[in-house]
Amino acid sequence: MGLTPILAVLALLTAGFPLAFAILRTPFLALLLAPLVAALSSTVAVVLMLVVGGPLPLWIALVLAAGAAGAWWLLRRPGEPVPYGGWPHVLLIALPLLPPCLLVFEPAFQWDAHSIWWLHAGYFANGSEYARAAIGSPAFVFSHTDYPPLASAPAAAVWSVVEPDFRTAQLVGATVTVSAIAMLAYLVRRTLDRVSARVAWPLAIAVGLASWSTASYGVTGGLADALWSAAFAGAVVALLLGADPLRRPLLPLLLLSVAALTKNEGLVAAAGVALLVTLRARADLRRAALVWLPVLAGGAWAVLARLLDAQSDITNGASQDADMVERFQLTIAALWDVVGPVLAGAAVVALLGTLFLRERRRAAGLAADGWLWAANGYYLAVLVGTYLSGPNDIEWWLITSVERVTLPVLLLSAVSLAGWVAAAFGDGHPAGSRPAIDEPREPALSGATPKAPG
Repeated sequence: MGLTPILAVLALLTAGFPLAFAILRTPFLALLLAPLVAALSSTVAVVLMLVVGGPLPLWIALVLAAGAAGAWWLLRRPGEPVPYGGWPHVLLIALPLLPPCLLVFEPAFQWDAHSIWWLHAGYFANGSEYARAAIGSPAFVFSHTDYPPLASAPAAAVWSVVEPDFRTAQLVGATVTVSAIAMLAYLVRRTLDRVSARVAWPLAIAVGLASWSTASYGVTGGLADALWSAAFAGAVVALLLGADPLRRPLLPLLLLSVAALTKNEGLVAAAGVALLVTLRARADLRRAALVWLPVLAGGAWAVLARLLDAQSDITNGASQDADMVERFQLTIAALWDVVGPVLAGAAVVALLGTLFLRERRRAAGLAADGWLWAANGYYLAVLVGTYLSGPNDIEWWLITSVERVTLPVLLLSAVSLAGWVAAAFGDGHPAGSRPAIDEPREPALSGATPKAPG
């Protein structure tokens, strides 16, 4: 591996660190979040370039300057470091994720990586006129030009200033994806705030490692499925598993934005979560309205893509199969082969937990498990409906995609299992009491006045 990919990763860390630090108020955890913030910033730059025009490096510079100003503004407001943000906690998150990351040294041969994400990065890197022409060209319909730009934007930002190569794009994409997985693991631990460390940390790490379970090549192979799935699952953990979903909204909103701006199914899934959070927090609709901002961002991209004449092979065609029953049976069989046993096992555990562990779950500070299953069921219904109504040959489509697109189902099942295991074995501690390994609990919003950083 040459020097350029390493410099590209350092550039991601540098570009995203100011805002990441302003959100988390701890430098160690901010390093894990920085690549994801950099990817979101480069996405904003790509969108502005397409709307206004001009070269991508100019917009990258302007967005980074605006991000630095936003970080300065946030840091001037009262706030405290998030819990579990010290260097020992960051090591507990990062070190277990390193072994599966070694797959990044495998050749970047995935078809979707080259024909979709890196192709998009190539035309974004060449400026607004080139990118607009490519998005609207019928010759590029095979590359899903309507897909949101987040998975391609960081590579495009790097390629706009250095000689493009696939190893650099692969390492950039892997770094952003692992950042999302790290945030998923972190949010599981943060949500299990009242659970003893010896149970909560292994559960958080296990949920993070589950990102490699259905399509291990997807995390480091240049694909986008693991990226949006981990970001989506992290947002669900913060917004639907925790007792107070909107207490610290910036990180979950950022993750939900990543999901909505990475793939079309991420936008649909984000809309479902926003609806569930609105129902859950209906007593405070003003705060609940915040969760619709990521959906609006994803919807804005969908409108822009249509204005640029992008086409979708899913929405522009209908299934040609005469026997919809057979299509449905093949879809259900394929889904069962990939996630069926885990989904069924998680459902059995959830049923038993609901019967016997509801009080312990409440003592652990966790919301009702039904919210997770509602999100999971919603996504499964959308997935089945897409396979039934799409124009592609169903057998080919399932073989080439089902392992990747079912990752959100598996991750949410893992989160449900983690919640019940924590309730059963976590030795829940009351607020303000925890083993010495963990940091003191953050003060409640009422009755405590946070200090501004020094």
